[in-house]
Amino acid sequence: MIGGGLAKRYAKALLEAAAEAGVLEQVAADLEVLGPLFAGKEVAAFFANPAAPRARKEAALTAATERASASQISVSLLRLLLARQRVGLLPDIARLFRDLVDERTGRIRGEVTAAVPLPAASLEALAARLSAVTGRQVRLAPRVDPTVLGGLVARVGSTLFDASLKTQLRRMREALSKG
Repeated sequence: MIGGGLAKRYAKALLEAAAEAGVLEQVAADLEVLGPLFAGKEVAAFFANPAAPRARKEAALTAATERASASQISVSLLRLLLARQRVGLLPDIARLFRDLVDERTGRIRGEVTAAVPLPAASLEALAARLSAVTGRQVRLAPRVDPTVLGGLVARVGSTLFDASLKTQLRRMREALSKG
């Protein structure tokens, strides 16, 4: 992460401004959309190119923020980054901001892997159970991995919950080989 310390300072300042304005979740949603958009190689190269006219960069920035229906604070951040030629920091700022918001609101992110896509109701039920275990609100990102075979694997923070058929079969094989 190039400019990690600088990105963290921007993320912290943005967190305070958004919290003070009461738009913390709106800014988080804005950055969930804008961060990946500005992470693209072509977009990053365009904004890093000193030969690209500033007016074109401003127009592209305006189009992106309007398409995302971004809050005024998010728009101000992007304009500041453009003025300081630091638009390339936006993906890192977005990630760090998300982490800071999660920390402030008591949320934790996790990932659940299953052999087939899980229905939304199952994801919500699993998130509720994991929230009860961790004592924090869990937000799960689903992943599909056919090698799991059945069951699921959930990782929340540094804790791994493995209830996969693949692991159960491996344990059974190890027990049988020990005799």
